[in-house]
Amino acid sequence: MRNSSVDRHSSPTSKSYAGGRRRIMIWLLSLAAFGSWAIFTFFSQGMTMADRNEQLIQKEKQKQAAIQTEQQLQTEVNRLKDPEYIGEIARSKYGLYKPEETPIIGDQK
Repeated sequence: MRNSSVDRHSSPTSKSYAGGRRRIMIWLLSLAAFGSWAIFTFFSQGMTMADRNEQLIQKEKQKQAAIQTEQQLQTEVNRLKDPEYIGEIARSKYGLYKPEETPIIGDQK
């Protein structure tokens, strides 16, 4: 009788491998979940980087436009420091002349 009870517990059956299979399945599911998360994160970050790169390009274009505008304004400021340029603006835009100047007006018919 004793042999029959020992044989029941020590014989390799599917029940004795069930714990090992369960651990392998848990490990594979964990590995699959981690792999899925890693792939999702990789693509998500790639898309975010692409969006940020486009924003960076737009900001660089705006920066270049601002630098160009600043240079034009600086040139205008430097020109406004010249008395001859100021006199030219006064004559052309406002019709102001020096007392000793005689304005020459175009065709008067």
